[in-house]
Amino acid sequence: MRRRAALVALPLAALLVSATAAGDPTPSIDVRTWAPSADPHANLVLEPVATPGPWSFAASAWMHYENDPVALRLPAGGSLTARPLENQIGLDVLASLGLGTRALVGVRVPMFLYEEGSGGLPGSVVSSGSVPSAGFSDIALAGKGTIMANDHGGFGLAAVGELTLPTGAKTSFMGESGPTVTARAVADVSFLVASLQASVGYSLRTTRVEWPTSGETFGDSIPWTVGLVVRPALLHVVDPGGRQAWEFALHGSLPAGPVAPFSSGSGAMSSVLLALSDRVGLGRRQDAFLLAGVDVGLDHAVGVPSIRATIGFGFGFDRHDQDGDGIADDVDQCPRVAEDFDGFEDADGCPEADNDDDGIVDREDACPNVPGPPSPDPRKNGCPP
Repeated sequence: MRRRAALVALPLAALLVSATAAGDPTPSIDVRTWAPSADPHANLVLEPVATPGPWSFAASAWMHYENDPVALRLPAGGSLTARPLENQIGLDVLASLGLGTRALVGVRVPMFLYEEGSGGLPGSVVSSGSVPSAGFSDIALAGKGTIMANDHGGFGLAAVGELTLPTGAKTSFMGESGPTVTARAVADVSFLVASLQASVGYSLRTTRVEWPTSGETFGDSIPWTVGLVVRPALLHVVDPGGRQAWEFALHGSLPAGPVAPFSSGSGAMSSVLLALSDRVGLGRRQDAFLLAGVDVGLDHAVGVPSIRATIGFGFGFDRHDQDGDGIADDVDQCPRVAEDFDGFEDADGCPEADNDDDGIVDREDACPNVPGPPSPDPRKNGCPP
């Protein structure tokens, strides 16, 4: 084993340079290419623009296994020389709280229960010669706000922010030497039976790291996602209970500085993965969920595994009547907007701005349930002649 480690270490030692500033353990970088959302209604990668509702508490745990997320290669696409991180079993524990009808805050505590890789590595790759077998990654604080809701379909927009703190093991490829800040815009075009979702953002790394085998500097990045969430019950395919949501997505990131996107040195920092998942609601009101998913790496960027398998379980204490109109969310066609209870279609949970569809809003219509022309006389406005 010592001879094999030496054969790996010798060629690397000739190629590697210092990865971080003096005093920082190497590698002092978090190379993870996936983390679960703080939103309890999210899928593996994609998430809705809506938030759970006021004071809705949720918690979840996500366990994953990934193979070969970090491999070192000779320059210019040479042959594989070492696998500093070959196998990993990780766990993310999350909690979130809804604030009003359009915001939430959350916290994520990531850890690795087991990881292993090549031993006898130079200190410029891993300070201790190999990765630790267990530890924590950087804790994250998250927030989300709905800018444009799309409860009835159509276009929706949300903003998501995240701050990570350097609490992780810095020799595990899961811990930064400084905080990171990420802001993303999330868009959702809903067709009720399916939703086309996408996001793009900017991630600011406060400390930069030079990758040992190639010399590229890892700094800021542009995370992105795009994909489709399908509800098979509405397609009358399977799932008569309406509990499932199928996800088909691509996700990854591009470098944003000091290396430019799509430049000759951006390959190690340009990740692309394919994500597939099935989320199943549990319980009568689907307060809990179980999700099974898989990520397949489509390139060899740093942090991209050949495969990642994930199982997530969570539960939430939703109000089930977010707008407080007395109509439960599972039958309320407008769960975030209260019914006006004016004697016209009061059972659907949606307020009607113009009951008789005569173009005059009810608050100005003297005859709100009978169509009529406009009139300068407020007592006759909207009433038939």
